[in-house]
Amino acid sequence: MLTIDEELKRDTLSQVHLLYGGEWYMVRYYKRMLMEKLTVPGDDMNCAVFQGEAAKTPDIADVGQLLPFMASQRVILIQESGFFKSANDMPDILETFPASTYVIFVEREVDRRSRLYKWVASKGCVTECKPRNADKLVPWIGAYLKKNGKSISARTAEHLIERVGTDMEFLNNEMDKLIGYAGERDSIGREDVDAVCSGVAVSRIFDMIDAVSQGERDRALRLYDDLLANRESPLSILHLFSRHINILLQYKELSARGLNRNEMAGKIGVPPFTIAKYGKQADMFKRGELLAMLNNRLEYEENFKQGNLSDQLAAEMFLIQALTNR
Repeated sequence: MLTIDEELKRDTLSQVHLLYGGEWYMVRYYKRMLMEKLTVPGDDMNCAVFQGEAAKTPDIADVGQLLPFMASQRVILIQESGFFKSANDMPDILETFPASTYVIFVEREVDRRSRLYKWVASKGCVTECKPRNADKLVPWIGAYLKKNGKSISARTAEHLIERVGTDMEFLNNEMDKLIGYAGERDSIGREDVDAVCSGVAVSRIFDMIDAVSQGERDRALRLYDDLLANRESPLSILHLFSRHINILLQYKELSARGLNRNEMAGKIGVPPFTIAKYGKQADMFKRGELLAMLNNRLEYEENFKQGNLSDQLAAEMFLIQALTNR
């Protein structure tokens, strides 16, 4: 089986694709590349989109049987359907589609044991987009800036990652800011990163974790207000907080296994020079405390999705409970 990059390069696409994983930037990138290959802008006749709970197998089955209208293929985009986490007859439906029907599944989470996952893995192309570690992000940063007429050293790229984090969406936004700030200059230096990339979100989350570990309620809430003032959404703050907690949990596990700093950085997906900072914070918490915070975050997010809490109230209640449990 070819990878999605090989398929795109050779222009020989599988009839069914599954895109999923924690690096949503890459999921969206591959979705865009597939749609550009398979569709014509404005051709709504040959492109159907099914989203979330509105994705019903009978409706998809009906659309998939239609032959394309004045085109070589029809495309069905199915997003966050949950089909890969529940029993359904989608594999049987896909078997009946004509060769002119292409299907793209986009999911945040999948169950690899599901019948649909196994079917797509054997008949189509499955692409898991995992968060990238610093070793892979540094050349990506260099290539992105080079494409836009700028150069950056590996050390400066590492400094950018340290300030902004490893989220590719954040990094992409900061690089665009750096390109505009540099103007007609060819190279981007450390001073440019310091001037433009405040790293507010990542640094504030670090400080918030410190405040929570020491039970400093006023300081933690003040830092939360700072993030809101910098236009971070409450749900984004929850996401960043839980990502940070996951890093601390991974540090505890890998440290107990005796891995060195570089080995831990590679497995966690953070720059090696940040491991000491994460380790210091991880030592402030018991494993059970970190797990409790993750579970509480899921509970408050679910309450928001069900309409029981606003996003801001969910984030604030999560933070207050984290402080109360110290």
